[in-house]
Amino acid sequence: MEKAISRAIRLQCYQTLANYRKPSSFIIKETYPLPPYSTVSGMIHAICGFTEPHKLRISIQGCNQGTVSELYTRYSFAGRKYEGESRHPICVKDNGKEYGVCKGTAHVELVCENRMVIHIAPENDEDFDIIYKSLLAPKKYPALGRYEDLLDIESVDIVNIHQEEEAEPKMDIYIPVECFEEGDIKSATTYTLTKEYEIIKGVRRWKKDGGKVKAYYFPKGETVFDAYVDDYEGGETVVAFA
Repeated sequence: MEKAISRAIRLQCYQTLANYRKPSSFIIKETYPLPPYSTVSGMIHAICGFTEPHKLRISIQGCNQGTVSELYTRYSFAGRKYEGESRHPICVKDNGKEYGVCKGTAHVELVCENRMVIHIAPENDEDFDIIYKSLLAPKKYPALGRYEDLLDIESVDIVNIHQEEEAEPKMDIYIPVECFEEGDIKSATTYTLTKEYEIIKGVRRWKKDGGKVKAYYFPKGETVFDAYVDDYEGGETVVAFA
């Protein structure tokens, strides 16, 4: 985490069920244990009404009650010509042409009872105020994961960030690999999480520099040295920005 970050917006929230889809999962929509940085950033942009990318530093931590598998309706758009109801139950018309759509069921993995603490540190003061006020009174109901994965915002606070020699996370937390010396971590799960995209020829692409973040899913209760924490009145919380 950059030492320049001295304050942040602390969001305490809860989701009953949610899917933070792993991009590589297709047959079963597998989920990360916590939302990736890009998912949180997208939610912030949506509730603030941002139409252009705004630079955000984000820290994500949480605890849940495991995962369950659930069925969902899957639609397959193959771009094929409509061949009748026996072949395609749904017909879509576009520019005078008819295309067939297949309908079926598939499995989705859902995180249960996810309690999270998310810190947001915008690049400028104007964005800081907009995000803080938008989280206090969202213009649209916030969701993390799928559109139906509604987010219950429990509290929104402004906190100061300072450094401690060591601290223990109270929740499982994403910590960028770059925050540790090589060999310091031996057992934590490592994820490559999406963060920022750019639009190239009308198509969204993850940036080559900073578009993805390699991070440990660091377990609660383990000691973090040279840790950054907030000054939240309910108890200091470890912060790890990416």
